[in-house]
Amino acid sequence: MAALDTFVFGGGLVAASAGMWWLRSLGGGVRPSHPGDVADVAPRELRTAVLVIADPRQRAHMFTALGLGSLDTGFPPLEDWVYTDYGLQIDLLMMAGQTRKDWAGEDALDAFAQVLAVKAVTAVFPDPGVVRLQLRVWDTLADPTRASGVHNGVDLQALPVGVLEDGGTWLLPILYRHLLIAGGTNAGKGGLVWAIIAGLAPAIASGLVELWVADPKGGMEFGRGKALLTRFEYTEEGIVAMMADAEAAMLERANRCREAGIEQHVPTVDEPLIVVIVDEAASMTAYAEPDSIKKFDRHYGKVLTQGRAAAFSVITCVQDPSKDTLPQRQLIPIRIGLRLDEKTQIGMVHGDSARERGARCDEIPYTTPGVAYVREDGTPNIVRARSYFVSREDIAVLCEQYAPRGHGVDFAPQGDYSDFDPDDLGDEGPVAA
Repeated sequence: MAALDTFVFGGGLVAASAGMWWLRSLGGGVRPSHPGDVADVAPRELRTAVLVIADPRQRAHMFTALGLGSLDTGFPPLEDWVYTDYGLQIDLLMMAGQTRKDWAGEDALDAFAQVLAVKAVTAVFPDPGVVRLQLRVWDTLADPTRASGVHNGVDLQALPVGVLEDGGTWLLPILYRHLLIAGGTNAGKGGLVWAIIAGLAPAIASGLVELWVADPKGGMEFGRGKALLTRFEYTEEGIVAMMADAEAAMLERANRCREAGIEQHVPTVDEPLIVVIVDEAASMTAYAEPDSIKKFDRHYGKVLTQGRAAAFSVITCVQDPSKDTLPQRQLIPIRIGLRLDEKTQIGMVHGDSARERGARCDEIPYTTPGVAYVREDGTPNIVRARSYFVSREDIAVLCEQYAPRGHGVDFAPQGDYSDFDPDDLGDEGPVAA
């Protein structure tokens, strides 16, 4: 019993420190200090969880039952706990000998959800030896959000395309990056691409950015935005030709940069950022004619491997992210997983153990197109976000207001001017006094 008393005393010190957030959040007036009182003022959906976390004895019972601590080895110390927009966030220190899998395994997370009486629990690891449990009772991305408007200042390395789970702005780098967007039917791939196009609109209008779009679905997905596109191809032959042109233009620019001693091209109106968008890539990498597949793969692979420094960025959309469908996926650093049909596909997008690290793409509801889990290559953190909703009316406005200057203008003579005399100013006759 002495061991438990000692633990409770030590745990109480930790709880008192972490509990300061609760005291601050309650504002003025009477501030509860007993775990039961703290739970009473918690949101109804979180009262059981708060009671367990705020009470060192309850925490000890929970960790013992889940095999994450004992009277002999001790219990994971509580570092911090705060309300969030989605529920509750709890930071704990892992015990010696524990691994991420002990906390983030599917059975462990389900056990946490049951004992804490919440809909779901996910786990991330912000620092070595620290586990952050995310208790989810509200979906902050349930409702679609529209952009506040097109902003003239375009940051090509931090483009606003949606909202994050915590209410922040979802920013995507486009310049010097390639993007992979994976998702099932009606998961929101096209919607995310339109959000990217909307963010790029002022740069498209000025000529700083050109869009080269391959739309294998007969042009039905992006045809309505044709006025914004420098290149638009929807046939097998046309798409292969466009990729060949992209490779040739990229190599030509890279040669000029090399001769000038430039390691990374900075886009200008004369030498813009070329954004190549390939929708439904499997149509060209797996289901086209064998000769077309071979040619497309060669040009596409060249642009992926050599295009970034020359300011050629590729955005690839796929339903099936497997190697059979997209063998070059390892060349794409930024991965976005929308709703996916199978758990195994999550690892194809975000890597091994991604689901245990919070990427639950297979659990995204059909009713929330545009919700995604995002990870940049080289970082372990996966964040949940939702792309802005861009309506057909919005697309029409974008085409009207942000089409590239000179796009669609007919510069051919509008009549027969063969007898035009540039010296005849029409001023023959009497001169006014």
